[in-house]
Amino acid sequence: MQKRMYNTKALIEGSLTTALIVVIMLINIYVPIFFIFVNFILPIPITVLYIRQDYKIALISVIASDILISMFYNPIAALSLIVLIGLTGMTLGYCIKNKKKFGTTIIFLSISMAVGIIFYFAVHIMLISKEGIYGFVNGMLENFKQSMNLSKSMYEKAGVSSNQFASMESMLKVLTPEYVMRLIPAGIIIISFILSYLNYIITRAILIKLKYQVNGIKPLNQWYMNTRLGTLVGLILVSGILFDRENMAIGQYMITSSEIILQLIFLIDGLALLTYYLMKKFRISKKIVAIIIVFTALSSLSLFCVLAGFIDMIFDFRKLDPYRKSKKQ
Repeated sequence: MQKRMYNTKALIEGSLTTALIVVIMLINIYVPIFFIFVNFILPIPITVLYIRQDYKIALISVIASDILISMFYNPIAALSLIVLIGLTGMTLGYCIKNKKKFGTTIIFLSISMAVGIIFYFAVHIMLISKEGIYGFVNGMLENFKQSMNLSKSMYEKAGVSSNQFASMESMLKVLTPEYVMRLIPAGIIIISFILSYLNYIITRAILIKLKYQVNGIKPLNQWYMNTRLGTLVGLILVSGILFDRENMAIGQYMITSSEIILQLIFLIDGLALLTYYLMKKFRISKKIVAIIIVFTALSSLSLFCVLAGFIDMIFDFRKLDPYRKSKKQ
């Protein structure tokens, strides 16, 4: 009897979640202005269902949602979107239900987000646009360059000197399809991390309102560069250099992406280190620290933060890396 009640409850909650996902996705399809907002909201019902029930019920709800949306919309587009949303919602639900740490949750969520993004754009580019990745990137660049040239001609007619556009013209020369293609791996990783962090913040706020216990968000001054992660990205960079010497195309992709990722994670570590000393050592208020951090990140001082992050990875000034603590013991 109790098992039957459990199955009935799971069925009702799964059906309600499916209906909610379908309604929100249809609004997203026919009112595109809500696209960005909806992509943060849609995984939440799946996350809640996973926490309240289990992965089987959540998975069934995701599949049912895809089938129903396919009846009203393009089946391929519906599949690509539901995979992105389903992976995000179920991964976050798994991490929260199993009480994973904040850092572990962000890593898992970033990986699932990256897989979903790759699948989403692969489906759209390969099956819907039928231009291939190179053709898709080339088309986007052509449209961008045309809009930039149009803006340039408008400003020139308004009396702006052509010398003012020197930096823009040099940037347009650098933006070739080949260069942008090399940026894609790093771009996917960075976007996945940012979206995962924002998704966690929004989902956590809603779950707390629903009386669920969710691990807190680690403050910036507690962020650090894990030596194993730094070593891994460094090895990818070295491998890329070796492949490039052998004239292998993948070498350039590995070099460009790993350089960008290393610079970003060193920058974050450096900003976290700066935040730590400003708040803990100099007792500066959070508002003033936030202004300093934003100014530093957007100015040439960010180079010093990158260097500080690299040094902090080596010496671990704040003694935050648990891997080093275990080695000392």
